[in-house]
Amino acid sequence: MKSLHDIPRADAGEEIDLNSFDHVAAYLAHGPIYKVRFRGEDWVCMGGLDANDLAWRTPDSWSYEKAMTPFTEVMGPTHVTQLDKEAHRKERRNLKPGFAMSNVIRWIPTMDEVIASSLEAIAGKQTELHNEIMRMLTTANCRTTACLDLKPDELQDFIDFEEDFIGNTFRETEDRKAYYARPEFVALKERVLGHCRRVALARLEGERCEDNLQDMLDDRAERGITATPEELTSEIYLLVMAGTGNTAKTINSGLQHMLERPDWLEQLREELTAYSPEAMMEGMKAFPKLKATILEMERIFPAAPVLPRCVAAPIEFGGYLLETGTKVLHLHTLTHFLEEIYPDPYTFKPERWLDATPPRKAHGTFGGGTHICLGINLARLHLPIFLGNLLGNYDFESIQQPEIRVQFQYGVPQSADLELTLIPRSSSHALSS
Repeated sequence: MKSLHDIPRADAGEEIDLNSFDHVAAYLAHGPIYKVRFRGEDWVCMGGLDANDLAWRTPDSWSYEKAMTPFTEVMGPTHVTQLDKEAHRKERRNLKPGFAMSNVIRWIPTMDEVIASSLEAIAGKQTELHNEIMRMLTTANCRTTACLDLKPDELQDFIDFEEDFIGNTFRETEDRKAYYARPEFVALKERVLGHCRRVALARLEGERCEDNLQDMLDDRAERGITATPEELTSEIYLLVMAGTGNTAKTINSGLQHMLERPDWLEQLREELTAYSPEAMMEGMKAFPKLKATILEMERIFPAAPVLPRCVAAPIEFGGYLLETGTKVLHLHTLTHFLEEIYPDPYTFKPERWLDATPPRKAHGTFGGGTHICLGINLARLHLPIFLGNLLGNYDFESIQQPEIRVQFQYGVPQSADLELTLIPRSSSHALSS
Protein backbone atom coordinates (compact mmCIF):
# COMPACT_ATOMS: atom_id res chain seq x y z
CA MET A 1 0.00 0.00 0.00
CA LYS A 2 1.27 3.45 -0.91
CA SER A 3 1.90 6.20 1.62
CA LEU A 4 0.83 9.82 1.93
CA HIS A 5 4.01 10.92 0.13
CA ASP A 6 2.98 8.97 -2.99
CA ILE A 7 -0.35 10.78 -3.44
CA PRO A 8 -0.23 12.92 -6.60
CA ARG A 9 -0.13 16.70 -6.26
CA ALA A 10 -2.71 18.83 -8.04
CA ASP A 11 -1.27 22.25 -7.21
CA ALA A 12 2.20 22.37 -8.82
CA GLY A 13 3.55 22.76 -5.28
CA GLU A 14 2.01 26.21 -4.85
CA GLU A 15 -0.52 27.41 -2.28
CA ILE A 16 -4.04 27.19 -3.72
CA ASP A 17 -7.02 29.48 -3.34
CA LEU A 18 -9.99 27.23 -2.65
CA ASN A 19 -12.33 29.97 -3.85
CA SER A 20 -11.09 29.39 -7.40
CA PHE A 21 -9.32 26.03 -7.45
CA ASP A 22 -10.99 23.63 -9.90
CA HIS A 23 -11.49 20.37 -8.01
CA VAL A 24 -13.46 18.80 -10.84
CA ALA A 25 -10.49 19.23 -13.18
CA ALA A 26 -8.13 17.89 -10.50
CA TYR A 27 -10.37 14.86 -9.99
CA LEU A 28 -10.47 14.14 -13.72
CA ALA A 29 -6.70 14.50 -13.97
CA HIS A 30 -5.59 12.64 -10.84
CA GLY A 31 -8.52 10.51 -9.69
CA PRO A 32 -10.43 10.53 -6.39
CA ILE A 33 -7.43 11.35 -4.18
CA TYR A 34 -4.75 14.03 -4.55
CA LYS A 35 -2.84 16.60 -2.50
CA VAL A 36 -2.95 20.38 -2.38
CA ARG A 37 -1.05 23.03 -0.43
CA PHE A 38 -3.49 25.05 1.64
CA ARG A 39 -2.84 27.42 4.57
CA GLY A 40 0.82 26.40 4.58
CA GLU A 41 0.16 22.68 4.95
CA ASP A 42 -0.48 19.66 2.74
CA TRP A 43 -4.09 18.52 2.64
CA VAL A 44 -5.43 15.36 1.04
CA CYS A 45 -8.49 15.88 -1.15
CA MET A 46 -11.01 13.04 -1.49
CA GLY A 47 -13.95 13.12 -3.87
CA GLY A 48 -16.35 10.89 -5.77
CA LEU A 49 -18.78 8.11 -4.84
CA ASP A 50 -16.15 5.91 -3.20
CA ALA A 51 -14.89 8.81 -1.10
CA ASN A 52 -18.43 9.57 0.11
CA ASP A 53 -19.01 5.92 0.89
CA LEU A 54 -15.82 5.67 2.94
CA ALA A 55 -16.29 8.93 4.82
CA TRP A 56 -19.91 8.28 5.73
CA ARG A 57 -19.63 4.63 6.80
CA THR A 58 -16.53 5.07 8.98
CA PRO A 59 -17.42 7.90 11.39
CA ASP A 60 -15.06 6.69 14.11
CA SER A 61 -12.06 6.91 11.79
CA TRP A 62 -12.31 10.71 11.82
CA SER A 63 -11.74 13.30 14.54
CA TYR A 64 -14.45 15.93 14.31
CA GLU A 65 -13.05 17.60 17.41
CA LYS A 66 -9.80 18.39 15.56
CA ALA A 67 -11.47 19.19 12.24
CA MET A 68 -14.24 21.38 13.68
CA THR A 69 -12.30 23.41 16.24
CA PRO A 70 -14.17 26.68 15.39
CA PHE A 71 -17.32 25.14 16.84
CA THR A 72 -15.50 24.34 20.09
CA GLU A 73 -14.05 27.86 20.22
CA VAL A 74 -17.41 29.57 19.79
CA MET A 75 -20.05 27.12 21.01
CA GLY A 76 -18.14 25.15 23.63
CA PRO A 77 -17.12 21.52 24.16
CA THR A 78 -20.66 20.10 24.29
CA HIS A 79 -21.67 21.28 20.81
CA VAL A 80 -22.67 18.29 18.69
CA THR A 81 -20.73 19.28 15.55
CA GLN A 82 -17.34 18.72 17.19
CA LEU A 83 -18.15 15.59 19.21
CA ASP A 84 -16.62 12.21 18.35
CA LYS A 85 -17.63 8.58 18.62
CA GLU A 86 -19.89 7.63 21.55
CA ALA A 87 -20.18 11.22 22.80
CA HIS A 88 -21.53 12.22 19.40
CA ARG A 89 -23.96 9.31 19.26
CA LYS A 90 -25.33 10.15 22.72
CA GLU A 91 -25.86 13.80 21.83
CA ARG A 92 -27.54 12.93 18.52
CA ARG A 93 -29.88 10.69 20.55
CA ASN A 94 -30.64 13.61 22.88
CA LEU A 95 -31.34 15.90 19.91
CA LYS A 96 -33.43 13.43 17.91
CA PRO A 97 -36.87 14.50 19.23
CA GLY A 98 -36.07 18.07 18.26
CA PHE A 99 -35.26 17.30 14.64
CA ALA A 100 -37.13 14.09 13.79
CA MET A 101 -39.47 14.49 10.82
CA SER A 102 -42.35 13.05 12.86
CA ASN A 103 -42.01 15.97 15.28
CA VAL A 104 -41.18 18.64 12.70
CA ILE A 105 -43.93 17.89 10.19
CA ARG A 106 -46.72 18.81 12.64
CA TRP A 107 -45.57 22.43 12.41
CA ILE A 108 -46.19 22.79 8.65
CA PRO A 109 -49.30 24.99 9.14
CA THR A 110 -47.40 27.32 11.50
CA MET A 111 -44.37 27.48 9.20
CA ASP A 112 -46.68 28.24 6.27
CA GLU A 113 -48.45 30.99 8.21
CA VAL A 114 -45.16 32.67 9.16
CA ILE A 115 -43.75 32.53 5.62
CA ALA A 116 -47.00 33.63 3.92
CA SER A 117 -47.46 36.63 6.23
CA SER A 118 -43.77 37.57 5.99
CA LEU A 119 -43.86 37.57 2.18
CA GLU A 120 -46.99 39.68 2.24
CA ALA A 121 -45.25 42.18 4.51
CA ILE A 122 -42.35 42.76 2.09
CA ALA A 123 -44.45 42.74 -1.11
CA GLY A 124 -43.92 45.86 -3.18
CA LYS A 125 -40.60 46.70 -1.51
CA GLN A 126 -37.11 46.33 -2.95
CA THR A 127 -35.69 43.55 -0.80
CA GLU A 128 -32.39 41.81 -0.23
CA LEU A 129 -33.81 38.35 -0.17
CA HIS A 130 -31.19 36.43 1.81
CA ASN A 131 -31.66 38.26 5.09
CA GLU A 132 -35.44 38.27 4.72
CA ILE A 133 -35.52 34.51 4.16
CA MET A 134 -33.39 33.99 7.26
CA ARG A 135 -35.76 36.19 9.26
CA MET A 136 -38.75 34.16 8.07
CA LEU A 137 -37.19 30.78 8.80
CA THR A 138 -35.76 31.85 12.16
CA THR A 139 -39.17 33.23 13.15
CA ALA A 140 -40.79 29.96 12.11
CA ASN A 141 -38.29 28.01 14.22
CA CYS A 142 -38.94 30.30 17.19
CA ARG A 143 -42.62 29.45 16.89
CA THR A 144 -42.15 25.70 16.60
CA THR A 145 -38.87 24.05 17.52
CA ALA A 146 -38.00 26.29 20.48
CA CYS A 147 -40.33 28.96 21.84
CA LEU A 148 -38.34 32.19 21.86
CA ASP A 149 -40.15 35.51 21.90
CA LEU A 150 -37.64 37.74 20.14
CA LYS A 151 -37.99 41.38 19.23
CA PRO A 152 -37.00 42.32 15.65
CA ASP A 153 -33.53 43.53 16.69
CA GLU A 154 -32.98 40.40 18.80
CA LEU A 155 -33.98 38.21 15.88
CA GLN A 156 -31.48 40.07 13.69
CA ASP A 157 -28.80 39.42 16.32
CA PHE A 158 -29.31 35.67 15.86
CA ILE A 159 -28.98 36.00 12.09
CA ASP A 160 -25.92 38.25 12.28
CA PHE A 161 -24.23 35.92 14.76
CA GLU A 162 -24.88 32.82 12.64
CA GLU A 163 -23.56 34.48 9.50
CA ASP A 164 -20.53 35.96 11.26
CA PHE A 165 -19.69 32.75 13.10
CA ILE A 166 -20.06 30.29 10.22
CA GLY A 167 -18.68 32.69 7.61
CA ASN A 168 -15.35 32.93 9.44
CA THR A 169 -14.71 29.28 10.28
CA PHE A 170 -12.41 29.11 7.24
CA ARG A 171 -9.81 31.53 8.63
CA GLU A 172 -6.40 30.30 9.69
CA THR A 173 -6.26 29.34 13.36
CA GLU A 174 -4.69 32.45 14.89
CA ASP A 175 -6.57 34.81 12.60
CA ARG A 176 -9.83 33.06 13.41
CA LYS A 177 -9.25 33.15 17.16
CA ALA A 178 -8.45 36.85 16.96
CA TYR A 179 -11.61 37.46 14.94
CA TYR A 180 -13.80 35.61 17.44
CA ALA A 181 -12.13 37.56 20.27
CA ARG A 182 -13.21 40.92 18.83
CA PRO A 183 -15.30 42.85 21.41
CA GLU A 184 -18.21 43.30 18.99
CA PHE A 185 -18.33 39.57 18.20
CA VAL A 186 -18.07 38.63 21.87
CA ALA A 187 -20.89 41.04 22.75
CA LEU A 188 -23.07 39.67 19.94
CA LYS A 189 -22.41 36.11 21.06
CA GLU A 190 -23.28 36.97 24.66
CA ARG A 191 -26.58 38.57 23.61
CA VAL A 192 -27.61 35.63 21.45
CA LEU A 193 -26.55 32.81 23.74
CA GLY A 194 -27.92 34.80 26.68
CA HIS A 195 -31.43 34.43 25.22
CA CYS A 196 -30.86 30.70 24.80
CA ARG A 197 -29.49 30.32 28.32
CA ARG A 198 -32.47 32.12 29.88
CA VAL A 199 -34.83 29.71 28.12
CA ALA A 200 -32.65 26.77 29.17
CA LEU A 201 -32.73 27.77 32.84
CA ALA A 202 -36.49 28.36 32.77
CA ARG A 203 -37.13 24.92 31.24
CA LEU A 204 -34.81 23.20 33.70
CA GLU A 205 -36.78 24.90 36.50
CA GLY A 206 -40.03 23.40 35.20
CA GLU A 207 -41.43 25.90 32.70
CA ARG A 208 -43.13 24.14 29.79
CA CYS A 209 -43.99 25.12 26.22
CA GLU A 210 -45.44 23.12 23.34
CA ASP A 211 -42.39 22.87 21.09
CA ASN A 212 -39.71 20.41 20.00
CA LEU A 213 -37.45 21.52 22.82
CA GLN A 214 -40.03 20.23 25.28
CA ASP A 215 -40.13 16.93 23.40
CA MET A 216 -36.36 16.67 23.88
CA LEU A 217 -36.60 17.41 27.59
CA ASP A 218 -39.47 14.95 28.12
CA ASP A 219 -37.55 12.25 26.26
CA ARG A 220 -34.52 12.84 28.47
CA ALA A 221 -36.67 12.69 31.59
CA GLU A 222 -38.08 9.31 30.53
CA ARG A 223 -34.51 8.03 30.21
CA GLY A 224 -33.44 9.49 33.54
CA ILE A 225 -31.15 12.12 31.97
CA THR A 226 -30.90 15.78 32.93
CA ALA A 227 -29.28 18.33 30.62
CA THR A 228 -26.87 20.92 31.99
CA PRO A 229 -27.57 24.60 31.27
CA GLU A 230 -24.51 24.68 28.99
CA GLU A 231 -25.69 21.68 26.95
CA LEU A 232 -29.22 23.03 26.63
CA THR A 233 -28.05 26.52 25.65
CA SER A 234 -26.15 25.09 22.67
CA GLU A 235 -29.09 22.85 21.75
CA ILE A 236 -31.60 25.70 21.82
CA TYR A 237 -29.38 27.71 19.48
CA LEU A 238 -29.34 24.72 17.10
CA LEU A 239 -33.12 24.42 17.21
CA VAL A 240 -33.54 28.10 16.36
CA MET A 241 -30.92 28.47 13.62
CA ALA A 242 -30.60 25.00 12.05
CA GLY A 243 -30.96 25.14 8.29
CA THR A 244 -31.72 28.84 8.01
CA GLY A 245 -28.53 30.22 6.43
CA ASN A 246 -27.86 27.46 3.94
CA THR A 247 -31.53 27.25 2.96
CA ALA A 248 -31.57 30.99 2.27
CA LYS A 249 -28.48 30.68 0.09
CA THR A 250 -29.91 27.71 -1.79
CA ILE A 251 -33.13 29.61 -2.53
CA ASN A 252 -31.22 32.69 -3.70
CA SER A 253 -29.17 30.76 -6.23
CA GLY A 254 -32.03 28.49 -7.21
CA LEU A 255 -34.27 31.42 -8.04
CA GLN A 256 -31.65 32.91 -10.32
CA HIS A 257 -31.33 29.65 -12.21
CA MET A 258 -35.10 29.20 -12.28
CA LEU A 259 -35.66 32.63 -13.78
CA GLU A 260 -33.51 31.51 -16.70
CA ARG A 261 -35.99 28.68 -17.29
CA PRO A 262 -39.37 30.40 -17.83
CA ASP A 263 -40.72 27.22 -19.41
CA TRP A 264 -40.04 25.23 -16.26
CA LEU A 265 -41.24 28.06 -14.00
CA GLU A 266 -44.59 28.07 -15.79
CA GLN A 267 -44.98 24.31 -15.36
CA LEU A 268 -44.03 24.59 -11.71
CA ARG A 269 -46.52 27.36 -11.06
CA GLU A 270 -49.25 25.30 -12.68
CA GLU A 271 -48.45 22.41 -10.34
CA LEU A 272 -48.42 24.78 -7.35
CA THR A 273 -52.05 25.77 -7.87
CA ALA A 274 -52.71 22.71 -5.70
CA TYR A 275 -50.34 23.89 -2.95
CA SER A 276 -51.64 24.30 0.58
CA PRO A 277 -50.18 23.51 3.99
CA GLU A 278 -52.72 20.69 4.26
CA ALA A 279 -51.45 19.19 1.00
CA MET A 280 -47.88 19.44 2.23
CA MET A 281 -48.80 17.43 5.32
CA GLU A 282 -49.10 14.47 2.94
CA GLY A 283 -45.55 14.97 1.64
CA MET A 284 -44.44 15.92 -1.87
CA LYS A 285 -45.99 13.10 -3.91
CA ALA A 286 -48.49 15.57 -5.34
CA PHE A 287 -45.69 17.98 -6.27
CA PRO A 288 -43.12 16.06 -8.35
CA LYS A 289 -41.93 19.19 -10.19
CA LEU A 290 -41.46 21.08 -6.93
CA LYS A 291 -39.47 18.17 -5.49
CA ALA A 292 -37.37 17.98 -8.65
CA THR A 293 -36.73 21.73 -8.48
CA ILE A 294 -35.54 21.54 -4.89
CA LEU A 295 -33.22 18.60 -5.57
CA GLU A 296 -31.71 20.42 -8.54
CA MET A 297 -31.28 23.62 -6.54
CA GLU A 298 -29.45 21.64 -3.86
CA ARG A 299 -27.33 19.89 -6.48
CA ILE A 300 -26.16 22.84 -8.53
CA PHE A 301 -25.59 25.15 -5.57
CA PRO A 302 -24.39 23.13 -2.56
CA ALA A 303 -24.24 25.62 0.29
CA ALA A 304 -21.35 23.85 2.04
CA PRO A 305 -19.47 22.12 -0.80
CA VAL A 306 -16.34 21.02 1.09
CA LEU A 307 -15.84 19.83 4.65
CA PRO A 308 -12.59 19.48 6.59
CA ARG A 309 -11.71 16.17 8.21
CA CYS A 310 -8.86 14.84 10.33
CA VAL A 311 -7.92 11.17 10.37
CA ALA A 312 -8.35 9.69 13.86
CA ALA A 313 -7.20 6.15 13.05
CA PRO A 314 -5.23 4.92 10.01
CA ILE A 315 -7.53 4.38 7.04
CA GLU A 316 -7.04 3.25 3.44
CA PHE A 317 -8.47 4.94 0.40
CA GLY A 318 -7.64 4.50 -3.26
CA GLY A 319 -4.63 2.31 -2.49
CA TYR A 320 -3.09 4.90 -0.12
CA LEU A 321 -2.73 4.71 3.66
CA LEU A 322 -3.82 7.85 5.46
CA GLU A 323 -2.09 8.02 8.83
CA THR A 324 -3.54 9.45 12.04
CA GLY A 325 -3.51 13.25 11.95
CA THR A 326 -3.75 13.56 8.16
CA LYS A 327 -5.79 16.61 7.20
CA VAL A 328 -8.41 15.90 4.57
CA LEU A 329 -10.73 18.02 2.46
CA HIS A 330 -13.77 15.85 1.81
CA LEU A 331 -15.31 17.02 -1.46
CA HIS A 332 -18.66 15.50 -0.62
CA THR A 333 -20.51 17.42 -3.34
CA LEU A 334 -17.94 16.90 -6.10
CA THR A 335 -20.25 14.16 -7.39
CA HIS A 336 -22.82 16.86 -8.20
CA PHE A 337 -20.64 17.96 -11.13
CA LEU A 338 -19.48 14.67 -12.63
CA GLU A 339 -20.77 14.10 -16.14
CA GLU A 340 -21.13 10.35 -15.69
CA ILE A 341 -23.56 10.89 -12.79
CA TYR A 342 -25.38 14.05 -13.86
CA PRO A 343 -25.14 14.67 -17.62
CA ASP A 344 -24.59 18.33 -18.47
CA PRO A 345 -23.89 18.99 -14.78
CA TYR A 346 -23.46 22.77 -14.94
CA THR A 347 -26.91 23.28 -16.44
CA PHE A 348 -29.98 23.77 -14.27
CA LYS A 349 -32.25 20.91 -15.37
CA PRO A 350 -34.84 20.01 -12.72
CA GLU A 351 -36.49 17.57 -15.12
CA ARG A 352 -33.50 15.24 -14.71
CA TRP A 353 -34.99 14.22 -11.34
CA LEU A 354 -38.31 13.19 -12.88
CA ASP A 355 -36.92 10.35 -14.96
CA ALA A 356 -33.84 9.07 -13.15
CA THR A 357 -32.50 8.42 -9.67
CA PRO A 358 -28.75 9.05 -9.27
CA PRO A 359 -26.68 6.80 -7.00
CA ARG A 360 -27.66 7.22 -3.36
CA LYS A 361 -24.33 8.71 -2.30
CA ALA A 362 -24.11 11.11 -5.23
CA HIS A 363 -26.28 13.80 -3.61
CA GLY A 364 -24.11 15.14 -0.83
CA THR A 365 -25.82 18.42 0.09
CA PHE A 366 -26.47 17.36 3.69
CA GLY A 367 -23.52 15.03 4.10
CA GLY A 368 -24.19 11.47 5.20
CA GLY A 369 -23.76 8.79 7.81
CA THR A 370 -24.20 9.44 11.52
CA HIS A 371 -22.93 13.01 11.12
CA ILE A 372 -25.53 13.96 8.49
CA CYS A 373 -26.77 17.54 8.83
CA LEU A 374 -29.14 17.88 11.80
CA GLY A 375 -31.25 20.45 9.99
CA ILE A 376 -32.08 18.27 6.97
CA ASN A 377 -35.71 17.73 7.94
CA LEU A 378 -36.27 21.41 8.64
CA ALA A 379 -34.67 22.35 5.33
CA ARG A 380 -36.76 19.79 3.47
CA LEU A 381 -39.88 21.51 4.83
CA HIS A 382 -38.72 25.12 4.70
CA LEU A 383 -37.80 24.89 1.01
CA PRO A 384 -41.14 23.62 -0.40
CA ILE A 385 -43.22 25.81 1.90
CA PHE A 386 -41.27 28.93 0.94
CA LEU A 387 -41.29 28.15 -2.78
CA GLY A 388 -44.95 27.17 -2.70
CA ASN A 389 -45.88 30.55 -1.25
CA LEU A 390 -43.40 32.61 -3.27
CA LEU A 391 -43.81 31.14 -6.74
CA GLY A 392 -47.53 30.61 -6.44
CA ASN A 393 -48.39 34.09 -5.23
CA TYR A 394 -45.74 36.49 -6.54
CA ASP A 395 -43.96 37.70 -9.63
CA PHE A 396 -40.64 39.54 -9.45
CA GLU A 397 -39.42 42.95 -10.55
CA SER A 398 -36.15 44.93 -10.47
CA ILE A 399 -34.00 41.84 -10.14
CA GLN A 400 -30.33 42.67 -9.72
CA GLN A 401 -28.58 39.41 -10.35
CA PRO A 402 -25.26 38.81 -8.61
CA GLU A 403 -22.60 36.70 -10.22
CA ILE A 404 -23.19 33.21 -8.92
CA ARG A 405 -20.80 30.48 -9.99
CA VAL A 406 -20.11 26.98 -8.84
CA GLN A 407 -17.10 26.91 -6.59
CA PHE A 408 -15.68 24.59 -3.95
CA GLN A 409 -14.81 26.61 -0.91
CA TYR A 410 -13.39 25.38 2.35
CA GLY A 411 -16.63 24.53 4.08
CA VAL A 412 -17.95 28.07 3.72
CA PRO A 413 -21.41 28.67 2.27
CA GLN A 414 -21.21 30.33 -1.12
CA SER A 415 -22.62 33.84 -1.16
CA ALA A 416 -25.57 34.80 -3.29
CA ASP A 417 -28.14 37.52 -2.73
CA LEU A 418 -30.94 38.63 -5.00
CA GLU A 419 -32.44 42.09 -4.73
CA LEU A 420 -35.98 42.04 -5.98
CA THR A 421 -39.48 43.35 -5.51
CA LEU A 422 -42.33 40.91 -5.00
CA ILE A 423 -45.44 41.74 -6.97
CA PRO A 424 -48.64 39.89 -6.01
CA ARG A 425 -49.96 37.86 -8.91
CA SER A 426 -53.48 38.43 -10.24
CA SER A 427 -56.24 36.59 -8.42
CA SER A 428 -56.58 34.21 -11.34
CA HIS A 429 -53.00 33.04 -10.79
CA ALA A 430 -52.75 33.28 -7.02
CA LEU A 431 -53.02 30.22 -4.85
CA SER A 432 -56.22 29.74 -2.95
CA SER A 433 -55.78 30.76 0.64
